[in-house]
Amino acid sequence: MIRRLATVGASMGVLLTSSLSHAQARTGFGERGEFIVSADRLMPLFSFTHVSQDQPLVPGTKTVTTYNEAAISLLWGSSSPDNGSAPPQTSFFTVPRVGFDYVIAPNVTVGGDLVIFFTLAGNNGIDTTPNGGATSTASTGTPSSFIFGIAPRGGYILRLTDLFSLWLRGGVSYYVATSKTSVTGPTVTTSANQFALDLDPQLVITPIPHLGVTLGLTADLPVAGGHSVDTQLNNGSVSTSESSSVLFFGITTGLLAYF
Repeated sequence: MIRRLATVGASMGVLLTSSLSHAQARTGFGERGEFIVSADRLMPLFSFTHVSQDQPLVPGTKTVTTYNEAAISLLWGSSSPDNGSAPPQTSFFTVPRVGFDYVIAPNVTVGGDLVIFFTLAGNNGIDTTPNGGATSTASTGTPSSFIFGIAPRGGYILRLTDLFSLWLRGGVSYYVATSKTSVTGPTVTTSANQFALDLDPQLVITPIPHLGVTLGLTADLPVAGGHSVDTQLNNGSVSTSESSSVLFFGITTGLLAYF
């Protein structure tokens, strides 16, 4: 009887030790079965955005407008705040986003980013008071913008040390954006969409288990896209649409947790 109890106790000890060892082995970043939740592109330390839009003008004549922006930012998520002067798609690749990834095999991940960004409408006003005259006020509306994007991706985690890992990520993305401005008279709605190829390798620093900081290069290469302008008038509406493209590359940082 004592021998049987000793045998059972030894077996339980082996199982407990094996379970503890397995749990400890899973604390490393990139183990199979891990979920990774990330806040990506929180701070674009450096960013460059190039927007090219075809414009519908005289038949037989092609006109292309471009918008370029290079920026360095710290503790500011988007390098392209919407002030009404830039196309809405300048913010496609700079706004922060949340990522969800799963390690399907050791060091191999599948997942993606989800992007939702919107602003509320406002207005600009200018009060003018001439000498001895009455005050006149001129008011115009500021755009209300909405951006939605989804970016599925795959990745491979290369463990360099217990502190540093290289997470090689890449995939595709699709974004849509609208910007509506109401002024005295017509309401103008600008829409844009973009399909892109994304390259997003990140250096992951994990100073404590299950939490990390990301830093890396980001490139979003345009594949196809378009933009349109709809103007609501008293006697109807006028709509135009043409092709467009958005190119982005930069250095971005973020945070992640894995469990």
